[in-house]
Amino acid sequence: MGVRLAVEVAVAKTNKYASRESGDTAEVVERPRGGLSVVVVDGQGSGRAAKSLSSLLAGKAVALLKDGARDGVVARAVNDLLLTYRHGQVSATIDILSYDQAAREVVVTRNAVSPGLVSIAGRHQGLDPGSGPVGRSTQSRPTVVRIPEEPGLRLITVTDGVDGAGAAVGRERFDLAAFVADHVAADLGADDVAELVLQEAIQRDEGKPRDDMTVAVLALREHDETTLVRRLVVSVPLP
Repeated sequence: MGVRLAVEVAVAKTNKYASRESGDTAEVVERPRGGLSVVVVDGQGSGRAAKSLSSLLAGKAVALLKDGARDGVVARAVNDLLLTYRHGQVSATIDILSYDQAAREVVVTRNAVSPGLVSIAGRHQGLDPGSGPVGRSTQSRPTVVRIPEEPGLRLITVTDGVDGAGAAVGRERFDLAAFVADHVAADLGADDVAELVLQEAIQRDEGKPRDDMTVAVLALREHDETTLVRRLVVSVPLP
């Protein structure tokens, strides 16, 4: 018997300081042919309007993924929806991290502005943000990266609030790859990784996030469970 893998997905997010709602929306969905996807949409701006926009777009993406649409098709459909809905006046970013069980691969689909990261066996490689936000042009195309499954594979994407953390107080841009290499152990679970990255971003903004922040992590780890139990844990502190 070959190596048995567990798929871990984790999201850690917070809203802009003094804003009651985050303009980022994250959703996790089971794929109809097996596997999981996490969708992160960052609506332009912050607060209630941005939240309404990101919820609309994330809902569209999740519905299409449930119907079996390919990730790249989903990102293009989200672009077309926003372009039609707001006539090119408003943009958003979208990240889709997927484990496709049927294809035995991880798929990263991005229309983003912030770099992401692929890590495996102590090696770290940046992920291209893609062709920029959705909602501006009919020519928008996502960047799609496919990676064969492998134990220890870890994907991390962040919204621009994390990427730009510290800039408002004069710090250099948050180097995600350097932080993970120096402070994130290879055997940490997805939830711990997401929490570490988010807390570092908040600390860089001196405890008062200048923008909505979201960290999404997808990891493949070996497991030896005989009874296969799926777990979903959500923690939402209320104001």
